[in-house]
Amino acid sequence: MKQLKSSFFLLLLLVTLAACTQSEQEVQENENKQPTNNEPTEEMQNEETGSLTLYTSGPGGMAEQLAEAFTEETGITVDMFQGTTGDVLGRLEAEESNPLADVVVLASLPPAIDYKNRELTLAYESPYASSLHDDWYDEEFHFYGFSASALGLSYNTNLISEAPTDWSDLTSDEFNGQIAIPDPTQSGTARDFIAAYINQEEEDGWDLLEQLKENGLQMEGANNPALQTVISGANSVVMAGVDYMVYNNMENGEPVDIIFPESGTMITPRPAFILESTQNPEAAKAYIDFILSDKGQEIVADAYLLPARVDIEPADIRLGLDDIPTLEYDWDYLEEHTQTILERFMEMIR
Repeated sequence: MKQLKSSFFLLLLLVTLAACTQSEQEVQENENKQPTNNEPTEEMQNEETGSLTLYTSGPGGMAEQLAEAFTEETGITVDMFQGTTGDVLGRLEAEESNPLADVVVLASLPPAIDYKNRELTLAYESPYASSLHDDWYDEEFHFYGFSASALGLSYNTNLISEAPTDWSDLTSDEFNGQIAIPDPTQSGTARDFIAAYINQEEEDGWDLLEQLKENGLQMEGANNPALQTVISGANSVVMAGVDYMVYNNMENGEPVDIIFPESGTMITPRPAFILESTQNPEAAKAYIDFILSDKGQEIVADAYLLPARVDIEPADIRLGLDDIPTLEYDWDYLEEHTQTILERFMEMIR
């Protein structure tokens, strides 16, 4: 009996010692797993860069191709919300107290300037920055115009035998009741164009817009709905529409073409930026790099947009950057005055 008790106490002692040893090992292992100098652990890094929330104004096919190619190359999944520039800005405003997006892509540059000025963007110097067209990105690297569209006069080739050559041509009787413009409350590019035109022409610009209104100028939704009215023949021309949609429809055999007015038009870089509130900064930076990379810029060119990189050629069907006459405008002027100009324009048209 005494021997049995001794064996029992010996067994209890061994179990206790083993448990203590195991506890010490677990504590040591946990200490070894803690980051040093505030550096994230591998597990934390994987959690941070494993996914990306993207708010983008499209165009749809290109946005999806970029997201899919990015995921294929990096393994980072993309949760994407698509809409017009107005849709994206509205969602960002609604979520202002609890931002969800990591990266934002717009069709209009002034809102990106505004977000930077309000300290809502995260600066990141991409290694591709030096390869981009001048003035297409922020000098402090808060946003990048990774692609661009040019705005022109898109017309139905079945209805118009001789294309207009300038904005003022639309005041003729030939176009009475046949002129569309994208709604600038929905289309960031149309809003930018109106502001840029007023920036250059001042009151003469307002005079032309008034004449166009008298000749039947009407808003027809965002860019694609406006263009569809021309393709269908409901209107013969849409002014200040984006060119890449026209080229895409031309390739599909639709009766549509585009010219860029002699007095100048607008080339609108499409900015991408990282929100300062991002929970996935490394994934966000990787996305910026990808859309500026060779592969990303080739996807841009295939969508008939102007690539941001000076060493990437645009699609053969479209005019290049140097072949498009441009208005004289200042982006800071547009950022400051666009809202006032928009309000006056809407009062005039409605």
